[in-house]
Amino acid sequence: MTNQNGRFAVLGATGSVGYRLACQLVAAGHDVTIGGRNADKLAAIGQELGCATHEVTAGDAASIDACLKAAAGDGKLNGVANCIGSVLLKPAHLISDEEWFETLQVNLFSSFAVVRSAAKLMRSAGGSVVLVSSAAAQIGLANHEAIAAAKAGILGLARSASATYAGRGIRFNCVSPGLVKSEMTKKLWETESAAEMSAGMHALGRLGEPNDIASAISFLLDPANNWITGQCLGVDGGLGSILSRMKM
Repeated sequence: MTNQNGRFAVLGATGSVGYRLACQLVAAGHDVTIGGRNADKLAAIGQELGCATHEVTAGDAASIDACLKAAAGDGKLNGVANCIGSVLLKPAHLISDEEWFETLQVNLFSSFAVVRSAAKLMRSAGGSVVLVSSAAAQIGLANHEAIAAAKAGILGLARSASATYAGRGIRFNCVSPGLVKSEMTKKLWETESAAEMSAGMHALGRLGEPNDIASAISFLLDPANNWITGQCLGVDGGLGSILSRMKM
């Protein structure tokens, strides 16, 4: 990322991708405020990276708004990334109302809260907002009904917001990961057989790493790339667009 000493907020920084993104932004010399719900883990990361911290809850729009306002301080907020997310893999008929609502709340509701707050804070000077969708929003994957619906909503949200606020110089984009080796997805790859099966679904033959996604988000946040808006960058080993490779 361009080293311009900007101000950025990373929500979901206690997760694997959010943490790596915060590391990248701090390494580039930026002022970073991190948000998350695990107070102890958030404090430890804040101390490690020298970041300001703010507790946020996905379903509490006020906490997200407060985090972004704290990140902006008395100056310009250059960028926001919402790395808050969850994974629910069940067929629709086995999903309870509570699970469905929680999936929407953690993924889509938090993203809307970020868009709304960032739009207010960036209206005078512009900036970049990056949301996290999923390859599952673009390709039909069994047992992904709830999470695919929530992530597809995030993509629609980003594209609509990019049109609404382009005149204000605010850019909205998404990254769309495949299966990433994070703490959140550990049950899907922690055994050798599960990892091999999952990797085989990706044309490049491996699962993603948190840094893969963080680097893509960093690219979209970078003011040097300010002619990119309304886009969804697939960082998925080909999962969302091409068939798995055949061994030659």
